[in-house]
Amino acid sequence: MASRRASSSTGRFRPPRARCSPADWRALRLPSKSSHKGDNGRLLILAGSSQYSGSLILAALAAVRFCDLIYVHSTDENLALVSRLKRASPNLIVVRKNKLAEFWRKADAFLLGPGWEDNRANRALLARAISSQMPVVLDATALRMLKPNQIRANLLLTPHAGEFKALFGEKATARSVFHAAKKSGCTLLCKGPADFIASPARFKTNSTHHVGMTKGGTGDVLAGLCAALAADHNDLFSSACAAAYLNGMAGLRLSKKMGAHYSSLDLASELPRTAHLIECGR
Repeated sequence: MASRRASSSTGRFRPPRARCSPADWRALRLPSKSSHKGDNGRLLILAGSSQYSGSLILAALAAVRFCDLIYVHSTDENLALVSRLKRASPNLIVVRKNKLAEFWRKADAFLLGPGWEDNRANRALLARAISSQMPVVLDATALRMLKPNQIRANLLLTPHAGEFKALFGEKATARSVFHAAKKSGCTLLCKGPADFIASPARFKTNSTHHVGMTKGGTGDVLAGLCAALAADHNDLFSSACAAAYLNGMAGLRLSKKMGAHYSSLDLASELPRTAHLIECGR
Protein backbone atom coordinates (compact mmCIF):
# COMPACT_ATOMS: atom_id res chain seq x y z
CA MET A 1 0.00 0.00 0.00
CA ALA A 2 1.08 3.56 -0.60
CA SER A 3 1.21 4.37 3.11
CA ARG A 4 3.87 1.66 3.62
CA ARG A 5 5.95 2.83 0.68
CA ALA A 6 6.25 6.41 1.85
CA SER A 7 7.46 6.93 5.41
CA SER A 8 7.61 10.73 5.26
CA SER A 9 7.03 13.61 2.90
CA THR A 10 10.77 13.79 2.30
CA GLY A 11 11.45 10.04 2.24
CA ARG A 12 11.84 7.91 -0.81
CA PHE A 13 8.54 7.06 -2.48
CA ARG A 14 7.96 4.34 -5.03
CA PRO A 15 4.64 4.56 -6.85
CA PRO A 16 2.55 1.52 -5.93
CA ARG A 17 1.84 -1.11 -8.52
CA ALA A 18 -1.91 -0.85 -7.95
CA ARG A 19 -3.73 0.31 -11.06
CA CYS A 20 -7.38 1.02 -11.67
CA SER A 21 -9.11 -1.93 -13.29
CA PRO A 22 -12.56 -3.39 -13.97
CA ALA A 23 -12.55 -4.56 -10.35
CA ASP A 24 -12.85 -0.95 -9.20
CA TRP A 25 -16.12 -0.57 -11.08
CA ARG A 26 -17.46 -3.95 -9.99
CA ALA A 27 -16.70 -3.15 -6.35
CA LEU A 28 -19.16 -0.26 -6.28
CA ARG A 29 -22.32 -0.42 -4.23
CA LEU A 30 -25.27 -2.09 -5.98
CA PRO A 31 -28.84 -0.84 -5.53
CA SER A 32 -30.93 -2.90 -3.15
CA LYS A 33 -33.85 -4.72 -4.75
CA SER A 34 -36.10 -3.08 -2.15
CA SER A 35 -34.81 0.47 -2.72
CA HIS A 36 -37.02 3.38 -3.70
CA LYS A 37 -36.50 6.56 -5.72
CA GLY A 38 -33.76 8.59 -4.12
CA ASP A 39 -32.26 5.74 -2.09
CA ASN A 40 -29.46 5.34 -4.64
CA GLY A 41 -28.16 8.87 -4.57
CA ARG A 42 -29.30 12.48 -4.74
CA LEU A 43 -26.68 14.77 -6.24
CA LEU A 44 -26.71 18.57 -6.19
CA ILE A 45 -24.58 20.18 -8.91
CA LEU A 46 -23.67 23.85 -8.51
CA ALA A 47 -21.96 24.92 -11.70
CA GLY A 48 -22.14 26.86 -14.95
CA SER A 49 -22.23 30.50 -15.95
CA SER A 50 -23.41 32.52 -18.91
CA GLN A 51 -20.02 32.02 -20.59
CA TYR A 52 -19.58 28.34 -19.73
CA SER A 53 -23.06 26.86 -19.76
CA GLY A 54 -21.90 23.60 -21.34
CA SER A 55 -19.87 22.56 -18.29
CA LEU A 56 -22.94 22.12 -16.13
CA ILE A 57 -24.80 20.26 -18.85
CA LEU A 58 -21.93 17.82 -19.49
CA ALA A 59 -21.42 17.11 -15.79
CA ALA A 60 -25.14 16.55 -15.27
CA LEU A 61 -25.55 14.30 -18.30
CA ALA A 62 -22.59 12.19 -17.16
CA ALA A 63 -24.10 11.83 -13.70
CA VAL A 64 -27.73 11.21 -14.59
CA ARG A 65 -27.36 7.47 -15.38
CA PHE A 66 -25.47 6.68 -12.17
CA CYS A 67 -27.57 8.02 -9.31
CA ASP A 68 -31.29 8.47 -8.77
CA LEU A 69 -31.84 12.22 -8.72
CA ILE A 70 -29.80 15.13 -10.11
CA TYR A 71 -30.48 18.65 -8.85
CA VAL A 72 -28.76 21.44 -10.81
CA HIS A 73 -28.30 25.03 -9.72
CA SER A 74 -26.92 28.07 -11.48
CA THR A 75 -27.84 31.74 -11.29
CA ASP A 76 -31.52 32.53 -11.78
CA GLU A 77 -30.43 35.31 -14.12
CA ASN A 78 -28.99 32.73 -16.49
CA LEU A 79 -32.35 31.77 -17.96
CA ALA A 80 -30.77 30.56 -21.19
CA LEU A 81 -28.84 27.94 -19.24
CA VAL A 82 -31.96 26.82 -17.39
CA SER A 83 -33.75 26.44 -20.72
CA ARG A 84 -30.88 24.41 -22.18
CA LEU A 85 -30.87 22.12 -19.18
CA LYS A 86 -34.53 21.32 -19.56
CA ARG A 87 -34.00 20.45 -23.21
CA ALA A 88 -30.84 18.45 -22.49
CA SER A 89 -32.56 15.99 -20.19
CA PRO A 90 -36.00 15.88 -18.57
CA ASN A 91 -34.38 13.92 -15.72
CA LEU A 92 -32.58 16.98 -14.37
CA ILE A 93 -34.29 19.00 -11.64
CA VAL A 94 -33.46 22.69 -12.05
CA VAL A 95 -33.18 24.44 -8.68
CA ARG A 96 -33.59 28.20 -8.50
CA LYS A 97 -32.11 30.32 -5.74
CA ASN A 98 -35.30 30.52 -3.70
CA LYS A 99 -35.46 26.70 -3.56
CA LEU A 100 -31.78 25.99 -2.98
CA ALA A 101 -32.01 25.46 0.80
CA GLU A 102 -34.74 22.84 0.32
CA PHE A 103 -32.76 20.78 -2.17
CA TRP A 104 -29.50 21.30 -0.31
CA ARG A 105 -30.94 19.36 2.62
CA LYS A 106 -31.95 16.49 0.32
CA ALA A 107 -28.54 15.99 -1.31
CA ASP A 108 -26.27 13.04 -0.53
CA ALA A 109 -23.30 14.69 -2.28
CA PHE A 110 -22.32 17.91 -4.03
CA LEU A 111 -20.39 18.85 -7.16
CA LEU A 112 -19.11 22.41 -7.37
CA GLY A 113 -17.05 24.31 -9.90
CA PRO A 114 -17.48 23.28 -13.55
CA GLY A 115 -18.02 26.45 -15.57
CA TRP A 116 -18.29 28.61 -12.46
CA GLU A 117 -17.43 32.28 -12.16
CA ASP A 118 -15.19 33.31 -9.26
CA ASN A 119 -17.45 35.62 -7.27
CA ARG A 120 -18.64 36.24 -3.72
CA ALA A 121 -21.83 34.22 -4.06
CA ASN A 122 -20.01 31.14 -5.32
CA ARG A 123 -17.35 31.46 -2.63
CA ALA A 124 -20.12 31.40 -0.04
CA LEU A 125 -21.59 28.26 -1.62
CA LEU A 126 -18.15 26.65 -1.60
CA ALA A 127 -17.65 27.36 2.11
CA ARG A 128 -21.14 26.07 2.88
CA ALA A 129 -20.58 22.81 1.01
CA ILE A 130 -17.21 22.19 2.66
CA SER A 131 -18.69 22.71 6.13
CA SER A 132 -21.60 20.36 5.41
CA GLN A 133 -19.48 17.24 6.08
CA MET A 134 -21.22 15.62 3.10
CA PRO A 135 -19.13 14.24 0.19
CA VAL A 136 -18.08 17.16 -2.03
CA VAL A 137 -16.39 16.96 -5.44
CA LEU A 138 -14.56 20.14 -6.44
CA ASP A 139 -13.48 20.80 -10.02
CA ALA A 140 -12.26 23.66 -12.21
CA THR A 141 -13.05 27.12 -10.77
CA ALA A 142 -13.88 25.69 -7.34
CA LEU A 143 -10.28 24.43 -7.12
CA ARG A 144 -8.93 27.88 -7.91
CA MET A 145 -11.19 29.40 -5.25
CA LEU A 146 -10.26 26.81 -2.61
CA LYS A 147 -7.84 27.86 0.12
CA PRO A 148 -5.44 25.30 1.59
CA ASN A 149 -6.92 25.77 5.08
CA GLN A 150 -10.36 24.82 3.73
CA ILE A 151 -9.33 21.32 2.63
CA ARG A 152 -11.16 18.62 4.57
CA ALA A 153 -11.61 14.85 4.54
CA ASN A 154 -15.03 15.15 2.88
CA LEU A 155 -13.51 16.62 -0.31
CA LEU A 156 -12.57 14.94 -3.58
CA LEU A 157 -10.43 17.32 -5.63
CA THR A 158 -10.00 16.71 -9.37
CA PRO A 159 -7.13 18.98 -10.49
CA HIS A 160 -5.02 18.78 -13.60
CA ALA A 161 -1.28 19.24 -13.12
CA GLY A 162 -1.42 23.05 -13.24
CA GLU A 163 -4.24 23.26 -10.71
CA PHE A 164 -2.45 20.82 -8.42
CA LYS A 165 0.71 22.92 -8.45
CA ALA A 166 -1.25 26.12 -7.79
CA LEU A 167 -2.97 24.54 -4.80
CA PHE A 168 -0.15 22.52 -3.25
CA GLY A 169 2.97 24.28 -4.56
CA GLU A 170 4.53 21.16 -6.11
CA LYS A 171 4.75 19.46 -9.47
CA ALA A 172 2.19 16.67 -9.75
CA THR A 173 3.99 13.36 -9.30
CA ALA A 174 2.91 10.11 -7.68
CA ARG A 175 4.87 11.07 -4.59
CA SER A 176 3.60 14.64 -4.29
CA VAL A 177 -0.03 13.71 -4.93
CA PHE A 178 0.04 10.97 -2.30
CA HIS A 179 1.64 13.23 0.27
CA ALA A 180 -0.76 16.07 -0.48
CA ALA A 181 -3.66 13.72 0.24
CA LYS A 182 -1.97 12.35 3.35
CA LYS A 183 -1.17 15.78 4.75
CA SER A 184 -4.48 17.47 3.93
CA GLY A 185 -6.77 14.51 4.59
CA CYS A 186 -8.67 14.86 1.31
CA THR A 187 -8.99 12.56 -1.69
CA LEU A 188 -7.25 13.58 -4.92
CA LEU A 189 -7.76 12.59 -8.53
CA CYS A 190 -4.92 14.35 -10.32
CA LYS A 191 -5.56 14.15 -14.06
CA GLY A 192 -2.78 13.58 -16.55
CA PRO A 193 -1.30 11.06 -19.02
CA ALA A 194 -1.48 8.78 -15.98
CA ASP A 195 -4.02 9.77 -13.36
CA PHE A 196 -2.82 9.73 -9.75
CA ILE A 197 -5.59 8.89 -7.29
CA ALA A 198 -4.83 9.22 -3.59
CA SER A 199 -6.41 9.30 -0.17
CA PRO A 200 -4.47 9.55 3.09
CA ALA A 201 -4.07 5.75 3.13
CA ARG A 202 -4.51 4.55 -0.47
CA PHE A 203 -3.01 5.21 -3.89
CA LYS A 204 -3.70 4.01 -7.42
CA THR A 205 -2.84 5.05 -10.94
CA ASN A 206 -5.09 5.00 -13.97
CA SER A 207 -3.81 4.80 -17.52
CA THR A 208 -7.02 4.27 -19.49
CA HIS A 209 -6.94 7.25 -21.83
CA HIS A 210 -7.15 8.20 -25.48
CA VAL A 211 -5.88 11.28 -27.32
CA GLY A 212 -9.46 12.23 -28.21
CA MET A 213 -10.03 12.98 -24.53
CA THR A 214 -7.98 16.17 -24.69
CA LYS A 215 -11.08 18.02 -25.86
CA GLY A 216 -12.78 20.56 -23.64
CA GLY A 217 -15.46 19.15 -21.40
CA THR A 218 -14.00 15.71 -20.67
CA GLY A 219 -13.06 16.90 -17.19
CA ASP A 220 -16.65 18.01 -16.61
CA VAL A 221 -17.82 14.53 -17.59
CA LEU A 222 -15.35 12.93 -15.17
CA ALA A 223 -16.33 15.26 -12.33
CA GLY A 224 -20.02 14.52 -12.85
CA LEU A 225 -19.37 10.79 -12.81
CA CYS A 226 -17.25 10.99 -9.64
CA ALA A 227 -19.95 12.97 -7.88
CA ALA A 228 -22.74 10.61 -8.94
CA LEU A 229 -20.87 7.61 -7.54
CA ALA A 230 -20.20 9.46 -4.29
CA ALA A 231 -23.89 10.40 -4.05
CA ASP A 232 -24.69 6.70 -4.40
CA HIS A 233 -22.96 6.09 -1.06
CA ASN A 234 -19.55 4.98 -2.31
CA ASP A 235 -16.47 6.34 -0.55
CA LEU A 236 -14.58 9.08 -2.33
CA PHE A 237 -11.48 7.05 -3.17
CA SER A 238 -13.51 4.19 -4.64
CA SER A 239 -15.64 6.69 -6.56
CA ALA A 240 -12.56 8.37 -8.02
CA CYS A 241 -10.90 5.10 -9.07
CA ALA A 242 -14.03 3.68 -10.67
CA ALA A 243 -14.89 6.95 -12.42
CA ALA A 244 -11.38 7.46 -13.82
CA TYR A 245 -11.29 3.91 -15.14
CA LEU A 246 -14.76 4.01 -16.70
CA ASN A 247 -14.23 7.46 -18.23
CA GLY A 248 -11.01 6.32 -19.88
CA MET A 249 -12.47 3.04 -21.11
CA ALA A 250 -15.42 4.91 -22.63
CA GLY A 251 -12.93 7.07 -24.53
CA LEU A 252 -11.07 4.00 -25.76
CA ARG A 253 -14.30 2.39 -26.94
CA LEU A 254 -15.26 5.55 -28.82
CA SER A 255 -11.83 5.61 -30.48
CA LYS A 256 -12.54 2.23 -32.10
CA LYS A 257 -15.59 3.72 -33.81
CA MET A 258 -14.54 7.33 -34.37
CA GLY A 259 -10.80 7.55 -33.98
CA ALA A 260 -10.11 10.80 -32.15
CA HIS A 261 -13.18 12.47 -33.64
CA TYR A 262 -15.59 12.30 -30.73
CA SER A 263 -16.88 14.97 -28.39
CA SER A 264 -17.35 15.27 -24.64
CA LEU A 265 -21.06 14.75 -25.21
CA ASP A 266 -20.24 11.48 -27.01
CA LEU A 267 -18.13 10.51 -24.01
CA ALA A 268 -20.96 11.15 -21.54
CA SER A 269 -23.33 9.10 -23.69
CA GLU A 270 -20.86 6.19 -23.90
CA LEU A 271 -20.44 5.83 -20.13
CA PRO A 272 -23.49 3.62 -19.39
CA ARG A 273 -22.76 1.27 -22.30
CA THR A 274 -19.17 0.84 -21.17
CA ALA A 275 -20.28 0.33 -17.57
CA HIS A 276 -22.65 -2.43 -18.64
CA LEU A 277 -19.90 -4.23 -20.56
CA ILE A 278 -17.62 -4.10 -17.53
CA GLU A 279 -20.38 -5.44 -15.30
CA CYS A 280 -20.93 -8.31 -17.73
CA GLY A 281 -17.23 -9.15 -17.67
CA ARG A 282 -16.56 -8.05 -21.24
